[in-house]
Amino acid sequence: MEKIFLIDLFVSGGPVMIPIALCSVFALAIVIERARFYMRNPNNSAAFMKKVKGALAARNFFDAMKICRAENTPLANVIAAGLDNADLGREHLLDTMRQEAMVQVKKYERHLGKLSTIASISPLLGLTGTVTGMISAFSVISTVGIGDPTALAGGISEALYTTAAGLLVGIPALVAFNWCEAKSVEFIEQVEMHSLDLANQVTAMEVSLEKVAA
Repeated sequence: MEKIFLIDLFVSGGPVMIPIALCSVFALAIVIERARFYMRNPNNSAAFMKKVKGALAARNFFDAMKICRAENTPLANVIAAGLDNADLGREHLLDTMRQEAMVQVKKYERHLGKLSTIASISPLLGLTGTVTGMISAFSVISTVGIGDPTALAGGISEALYTTAAGLLVGIPALVAFNWCEAKSVEFIEQVEMHSLDLANQVTAMEVSLEKVAA
């Protein structure tokens, strides 16, 4: 019965329900893909950087790099790029990490443009269905008059169903987009903070070595 009701609802909404349904499928696929990505890359930057900084404090760059390779997250890739160039000076180290960060940020922003588009156009598609439904209703009025309410039901239901469907797709898509965007901003802030922290630690180590040599 529930399946029949949904089919009737879809049919009653008219042809505009087709793009709205496609938007819902694409949005759901994007959210699932993003959720899986965030699960593979949990927010454990504090624990990760503590291990890296501990290895650097022991002046063991090999162990620090090994920790980054074992972690294999976007943040770890940024830090690994810095460690690969730690001997070339603070500014070059920061530039290298910024370049790698630009590559890694794209992983966090993947499909966000599509999700934003779906969140924007779904309510507009619903509004389009509302307009076409009302046009259909007024067309019936001009043909048979207002004496037969059942004759108006098709156009009015089309107007209401498409509006509801557009909002039901657009609102969750907007929430999902904001959630994904917040994850991206959080990653950028972490990269900036930990990159500067690493650069300062490496610089301090170089100064310490120079003092010992003097």
